[in-house]
Amino acid sequence: MSDKKIGRWDSDVVTESARQIPILYDVDVVVVGGTSGAVTAAVAAAEAGAKVFLAAPRPYLGDDICGTYRLWLEPDEEPMSPLAKVMFAEPGTATQFRNTVPFTYETDIESSSPHKDSQPLSGLRDSRWQGASTQSVQYNGDVNILVDLGGEQLIHKAHVMAYQRNDDFEVADVTVYAGQDRQQWQQVAIVKNSRLGQGSFENAAIPLSASVRQKARYLKIAVRKTPEAKRVLLGEIVLEKKPEEPVAKAVHRMPPTPMQVKRALDNALLNAGVQFLYGCYPTDLLRDGAGKPAGIIMANRSGRQAVRAKVIIDATPRAIVARMTAAQFEPYPKGMHTFQRIVVGGPPRDAENMKARQLPTPVYGDNGKIYQAIEYTLEIPMKDASFASFAEAEQIARDKTWRPEQVDASEVLFQVPPDRMKGQAQQCCTWPQASKVDLGVFRPARVKCLYVLGGCADVSRHGAEQLLRPLELMEAGTRVGAAAAADAKKIARPRNVGPAGRAGKSVTTGDIREDQAWMRAGPEMPYIRAGERSVPLLGQYDVVVVGGGTGGAPAGIAAARQGAKTLVVEYLHGLGGIGTMGLIGKYYYGHREGFTKELDQGLAALGGEAEGKSGQGQAWNSQLKIEWYRQELRKAGADLWYGTLGCGAFVEGNRVKGVVIATPQGRGVVLAKAIVDATGSAVVAAAAGAPCVYISGEHIAVQGTGLPPWDLGARYTNTDFAFIDDLDVVDSWYSFFAARMKFDEAYDLGQLVDSRERRQIVGDFSLSPMDVYLDRTFPDTVVRANSNFDSHGFTIHPMFLLRPPDRKALPCYVPYRCLLPKGIDGVLVTGLAVSAHRDVMPVIRMQADIQNQGYAAGVAAATAAHSGKSLRDIDIRELQKHLVEKGNLPAEVLTHEDSFPLPKERIERAVKTVVNDFEGIEILFAQSEQALPVLRDAYATAGSEQAKLTYAHLLGILGDPTGAVTLAETVKAKEWDAGWKYTGMGQYGMSMSPVDSLIVALGRTRRGEALEPILAKVRQLGPEHALSHHRAVAMALETLANPAAAKPLAELLQQPGMSGHAYPDINVATRNIPPSPTDNTTRECSLRELILARALYRCGDEQGLGERILRQYARDLRGPYARHALAILKEKQR
Repeated sequence: MSDKKIGRWDSDVVTESARQIPILYDVDVVVVGGTSGAVTAAVAAAEAGAKVFLAAPRPYLGDDICGTYRLWLEPDEEPMSPLAKVMFAEPGTATQFRNTVPFTYETDIESSSPHKDSQPLSGLRDSRWQGASTQSVQYNGDVNILVDLGGEQLIHKAHVMAYQRNDDFEVADVTVYAGQDRQQWQQVAIVKNSRLGQGSFENAAIPLSASVRQKARYLKIAVRKTPEAKRVLLGEIVLEKKPEEPVAKAVHRMPPTPMQVKRALDNALLNAGVQFLYGCYPTDLLRDGAGKPAGIIMANRSGRQAVRAKVIIDATPRAIVARMTAAQFEPYPKGMHTFQRIVVGGPPRDAENMKARQLPTPVYGDNGKIYQAIEYTLEIPMKDASFASFAEAEQIARDKTWRPEQVDASEVLFQVPPDRMKGQAQQCCTWPQASKVDLGVFRPARVKCLYVLGGCADVSRHGAEQLLRPLELMEAGTRVGAAAAADAKKIARPRNVGPAGRAGKSVTTGDIREDQAWMRAGPEMPYIRAGERSVPLLGQYDVVVVGGGTGGAPAGIAAARQGAKTLVVEYLHGLGGIGTMGLIGKYYYGHREGFTKELDQGLAALGGEAEGKSGQGQAWNSQLKIEWYRQELRKAGADLWYGTLGCGAFVEGNRVKGVVIATPQGRGVVLAKAIVDATGSAVVAAAAGAPCVYISGEHIAVQGTGLPPWDLGARYTNTDFAFIDDLDVVDSWYSFFAARMKFDEAYDLGQLVDSRERRQIVGDFSLSPMDVYLDRTFPDTVVRANSNFDSHGFTIHPMFLLRPPDRKALPCYVPYRCLLPKGIDGVLVTGLAVSAHRDVMPVIRMQADIQNQGYAAGVAAATAAHSGKSLRDIDIRELQKHLVEKGNLPAEVLTHEDSFPLPKERIERAVKTVVNDFEGIEILFAQSEQALPVLRDAYATAGSEQAKLTYAHLLGILGDPTGAVTLAETVKAKEWDAGWKYTGMGQYGMSMSPVDSLIVALGRTRRGEALEPILAKVRQLGPEHALSHHRAVAMALETLANPAAAKPLAELLQQPGMSGHAYPDINVATRNIPPSPTDNTTRECSLRELILARALYRCGDEQGLGERILRQYARDLRGPYARHALAILKEKQR
């Protein structure tokens, strides 16, 4: 039976050429889907002896519960299995702080800037303690807080919520006193801070809780800081009465938190030995030589991979894998369909064809606030069962149910599928319970080796409604998993496996290209051959925007407002990216005019005047911002597809004609006249063949990354505790898994990796640090950015080895050419992936500026689509005029030309001034070829030893050996100075000491006399020394590449504590997870080991030690380390 006849696509297709697909897993059973039932099926199959892999579509497990927000059990539902009991246990946060006592207070010292208390004093009783930057009160010393209870009260517990940053603000202990007047006090409790030295707690305050159990009219709470701390930052004081004794068991149990459900399911798979990944969509069915199902091909951020399996369990909501087979389904009727959506926060809304029901128990936030949840049942018209129809239904539901008080909501709509599968057995009457139903209802008729575990099973639609209740689905999953494992034991390993499908007539010329960036798919991995075949065409637009984040949502709005038929696709279920889904809900710097100003004012229109202050530095409501973007797209007529992953490009020659996307219902192509790649990682441009830069063998510098805990109502939760490679599906899996362990007490975890640096294109122009410092102008400026070098880690540009960046904010013009990938047409790139030196990105990646950049890209794309011109050939001056009118740009850009090259006189003047603390160094690096001869002459005629050293230092960094002797003598005479330990959050200025810089300069001379002074420094190092010292000697020695350096480097690595910091498997990686959201310790140790091993390897190695360490890191779960190590190991293979 052809794929066309079974509903794989309509008549329009495009052609995909033959290619090789790596086999990532070879298993007995593959479970496709991340539902609670999928997990129990995988666990049961593994417990029955099967080798199992599970592919989950979302960045978590349990999407049937958490994605739909169906967290509530019915009164007659009681968890019985150990897993269900953990998942649905009433959470501690639901009962925490439920009997709070109101109070007023005064203090014996005044609060201090920048976190002064309000008047009258209320900052410690406002139910807000979710971020030190905006929800704290500062005291510059020990403080006594006098609490007035307003009358005698029996106080059960007292909680002081304290923030922590090592050696800055730390609470040593809290002492609680009770009294009947303001004179006589009885000490009732001392609480010591058990988390001292465990890192920073700036977004999740540490609860210092005391048992009081006394009647009192007043309390005195004495807060004492550590001797090292400069101040105390407190978030809240919470007082509790004794909880009332329950008279009888409540009819309705409290819903679990999403974190609770996701963590339990994570642990269930891990404990059962099931391999699994997040963010994977099935795109193709594999068949063996006899035509039987034999696995899947899946798409994710790392491209596509095959999973070969004896048996498939399709646990997707719409049985997408089964629909790729000969399985038969009832038709999906055109007309009105019933969907459900849950909204947390705010009163119910009324609308036509919609009913609202308040759910029986509220949701409790971590800050003590209580939110009612409303379940909406909606009748929505559906044209068909296409993904576009479901996407439109999602938007209709959000139009009807959104409220400004909303703090959370369903990611996806819930529906009992009306188009059930024809099974080997049929259940048509009363639901017999999952423990008794015939397993034949999950097996498609006339299809072997496949189970359908979900609402499309062959049961009555009332039975499907019961089956989709989580406890029933988990029970069904357990039975199906065991049956699948038994089937697998009887089946031989599939042979001659390949994807189903054949080639049809393409509607246009071109071919699909896919991203080849995934470093873990090496030549040693087995591959399958996919022959030439057809891929469905899902739509045709003027402009397609891939990614609906900080730049993508504005791009879509701008393009649609210009009249372009526009589609925005976004993997998550909310727009705005880092500032909404990533919870970095506040501007740092940035040019807050133009489109950004319109956006900020729009928040006030949605949420009230108080919500319009984001342009003034106030944190915004992420739910409001998500909705503003969505409403503006809808007003402008754009289509919006959530849950959609960009995973390739449709290309003819060097022109991108469309994008390849993976949806929950399969993979296809959308054609477009112009494309905006707003993925943040240049996914479309890279797949098309655009040259890109990212972590390589050259360096492992990457700005620190975070994953925020998600608490209801939170606005600003900034984290930086890891390096995460968003292009590595293994790293993403580890990072989400580990972050849920790290923040397991939070309500939930964010679903967006808060990256500050990703893969970048090599564009028609690339911004350099010198361009920033010299305020270079361009004829094609489209963005006026503004920020400082907030590097979140170490810098790598040679100029910064001499004069590190400071905290001063600098303006920067960004030319249109930075958005154009070199050699590729039809696509513009925005956000973190634009063409610029990675050290420049902190200056141009501010949210306000990326919003304006995205707007500019959207206008440009629409202009190209309307005119029929190439993106390179549009009228830039007309684009600039529009951006000036909008307020994005100052009017002077209309007359700008390139202010480079600089005149010779400026270079000569800079050579003279550079001896004054490297004044003018940016000029010399901007045109270094012209500067070098002048610098050599200046070294030869220097009037002082200090000037001579300065010139030698600068020449060495530039790779010139002229001053090698001076540098060698200086390094030999210097003692080690204070180095730099790895710092992510709050890193400004130097990341190498003066001696470090001299050592690097000496190594870059590549002269023989450089070796011994550097080796002498190596012999003085140990694990107690800062990272920068180790990095400096490694950089110098690997440049020299002298085998004599190998033994000293090996001896350094063999010192106790210097090695063993790789994370080759999940057990090692999660053995000790520091609790701090801004932890630096793990990165300090791993970077030190890897960088030294790299230098050792490049110096010829010593008894294979360097290679062994590199191979450990090549298997590291953390993508940046693995990518760097693999690149180095490949150097000798060339």
